[in-house]
Amino acid sequence: MTERTVALFPGQGIPAKEVLSALPEKHALLDVANAVVGHDIKRKVEVASRRGNQPLPTSVAQTAIFAAGMIAWNDAPAHERAVDFLAGHSLGEYTALVAGGAMTFETGMAVVEARGRAMQIAARAAGGGMAALLGFSLAEAENIAAQSGAVVANDNAPNQVVISGSEESLTEAAAAARSRGGRAVLLQVSGSFHSPSMDPAVFGLQKALDYAEVGMPEIPVVSNVTARPYRSPGEIRKLLTQQLTGKVRFRESVNWLADSGVGSCHDFGPGRVVAGLFARTIEHREAARAGS
Repeated sequence: MTERTVALFPGQGIPAKEVLSALPEKHALLDVANAVVGHDIKRKVEVASRRGNQPLPTSVAQTAIFAAGMIAWNDAPAHERAVDFLAGHSLGEYTALVAGGAMTFETGMAVVEARGRAMQIAARAAGGGMAALLGFSLAEAENIAAQSGAVVANDNAPNQVVISGSEESLTEAAAAARSRGGRAVLLQVSGSFHSPSMDPAVFGLQKALDYAEVGMPEIPVVSNVTARPYRSPGEIRKLLTQQLTGKVRFRESVNWLADSGVGSCHDFGPGRVVAGLFARTIEHREAARAGS
């Protein structure tokens, strides 16, 4: 059987300089994006990139990474776009849906802009952040999170789980991780995303999705919420809203893709984060199979 492929799109948390380098000086899609949001996206990223190691503001990061992903997809050779599935990590799911034709680029940009703005407001109100727990299974990470007052935000790959919470809860979780032989790495993001602290952002996103014209993608897109392909436009709207406060099931998504015959991926957008998570999950599966 011919090996199947998936196109992957990254989420937030990519360093500003990497995002900046992925945005061309001139591009037709960038012109459209700037018109939709009402400002020069690359200029915003350029200004933010001068702030040292500070993360990009959420509203800037989301529109910029979405635009960069779509430009990479648009400019890729035809054979790289001839994939069997599409998937993204958090924000990247919107890029995947637009790449698959579920929304126009203009619609996707408008929704992403509303999402980023709503999340930034919610993050400022709630505070907190995110940390990656390394060396723990999902169940172990859930236990550490529960004991510290945090929640699991992203199930990224085997032994790589991200938690969200207050600064105090993340500090407590990091200490617990070290005491159990693992470690915790604070992520360069400006809020406790994919957690109940994003509840206030739901209304803004839902309103944008209500106005958006959404159809079924021409290429199946795997949902972060269910780790399965979307089945209807109504489900797309519903699950994108749930994704805002719920867990990103990326490891499970890759496992489903592998069970469906996918063995390779193309990574579109800034960085190589999602390709790395994909490879790590596939390698873990192969090692488990070899050891059984």
